[in-house]
Amino acid sequence: MRNASPLFIGVCADLIVRGPHAYHQSGDKYIRALMHGDTPVVPLVIPALFHTLSEACKSAFIEKLDGVLLTGSYSNLHPSYYEEAEQEGDDAERDPHRDASNWALFDSVLTADLPMLGICRGFQELNVYFGGSLHHRLHEIKGLMDHREDKEQPVEQQYAPAHPVQLSGQGILSEWFASQQSIQVNSIHMQGVKELGHGLQVEARAEDGLIEAFSRPHSSFLLAVQWHPEWRPEQYPQNARILTGFIEACQTWRDKRSQR
Repeated sequence: MRNASPLFIGVCADLIVRGPHAYHQSGDKYIRALMHGDTPVVPLVIPALFHTLSEACKSAFIEKLDGVLLTGSYSNLHPSYYEEAEQEGDDAERDPHRDASNWALFDSVLTADLPMLGICRGFQELNVYFGGSLHHRLHEIKGLMDHREDKEQPVEQQYAPAHPVQLSGQGILSEWFASQQSIQVNSIHMQGVKELGHGLQVEARAEDGLIEAFSRPHSSFLLAVQWHPEWRPEQYPQNARILTGFIEACQTWRDKRSQR
C-alpha cells in the first residue's frame, strides 16, 4: 500500500557548462530510480551551490528532506581534497562547484543524521570526506583490474553486470542479501578507494580486493557503493533492492522524527 505522504529526497547536482551558460543538473536515471518502487518519492535537486547558502537557509532546506542521494558524474573529485596533486597527463573532468557544495552538504546532512546513499562519485566523495584517499587510475595499479566500461559498447552493455563483489558478511548489504555471499555489479569507474575513511565499515570488495561498498555504523543510515544501482532497477533485482532499502531507511527516519 502506498504511503499517503511522499518522501522528499535530495539529489545532488553537477554544474555543467554548455556554451556560454552553466546549468545545475542531476542525471535522469537517478531521479527516476527513486520513483521506481511503491513508496511515493519527490526527488528534489540540490543545486551545486549549497556552500554559498547562509546557515539558516541550509538548515531550512535540510529540514524539508528525508534523505539524500549522491550521484555519479563524469567529473572526479579534485585530488587536493585528499592532499594530493593532479598527476601529469591527468585528463579527468573537474567540477569545483560540486566539490565545494557537497562538502558543505555533508556537514549539514550528518548533523541532522539524515539517511544518505552515495553512488560512484558520491561513494568516492564520502570516502575522502571521512579522511580516506583515492587511486587516480585503477588500471595502472598492479594487481587491480581495469574497472572502466567499454565506451565502444552500447550503454545497455556498459551498465550490464561486469563482475561479482564479495559481501563482508556483516552490515547493510549482507542483511539485504542474506542468502548470498556475493552479488553481480556493473563497473563504470576509473578511480577507487586507496585508503578507507575513518569510521567506515567495508561492505563489499571486488575480486581484486578493491573496496566497492562501505557503510558508517554510527549514522542512522549511510551506505555508499562504487557501482550504479540506479541503472534499470526494473530489470536488475540487486539494483532494486539497494534503492528500496535506501527508501525504507528514509521512511524509518521520517517516522522516528514525527514521534519526537
